[in-house]
Amino acid sequence: MYFVNWQRHVRRGEYEGRRAVIKTNKRIKGFRDFILVFAYVMTSVLMLHPSCPHPLGSTLLHNESMAMREMLRKLKILSPTLLYISKKVLIEEYIEGGNLYSLLEKEGDPSLASKAGILTARLHNAKLVFLDNKAENYLIDSQRQLVRTDLSFIMRNNSVFSKSMDIASFLASTMDLCSSKYRAIHHTFINAYENETGTPSPYLYIILRNILALGFTSNRANTVMNLLRS
Repeated sequence: MYFVNWQRHVRRGEYEGRRAVIKTNKRIKGFRDFILVFAYVMTSVLMLHPSCPHPLGSTLLHNESMAMREMLRKLKILSPTLLYISKKVLIEEYIEGGNLYSLLEKEGDPSLASKAGILTARLHNAKLVFLDNKAENYLIDSQRQLVRTDLSFIMRNNSVFSKSMDIASFLASTMDLCSSKYRAIHHTFINAYENETGTPSPYLYIILRNILALGFTSNRANTVMNLLRS
């Protein structure tokens, strides 16, 4: 299952005889990209940790390119094979297992959250951030490995705020699951992240998680319960 994308129309199809995911820019994608970056910058100012905006423009295209995917591969972060890219269309190989959020919702296996924590830490160790690190942006391949998709907003940044945003966006995207699942996900993600980086998690992530959770939720009752218990 591929979730609804705020910036692109996403559908399954074929490309040169291969099963593929075809992503086509929505008409006002540029404006929506600007809104996301503006919200990111304003939140950093409100948190008293002003952060540089993502450069947007050609950087978004470069982040989805073969060069970026090869760099991630060297960091041991898998991404779907890129089949075609232009300013308006992106075509990737189809990953059979669906996305991480759906699997966590169905199975509640916290070991997969641990893998996401490790991949997030590997990127941070390289002084890069995803910025948009939702569980939906991780796909599951046939070997139960995580494959990171939606790479547009990767940025070179090593600030406390940007790293906190990566952790917060992952946790916030899972806060609408039932409390027992969410607690296990939170615990295993944070432990895996800290073990991989060798440092404590950046302290802003709890505040940012609570802010983002209300915007990400599809089950407000579960989200509020998890907010009250954490």
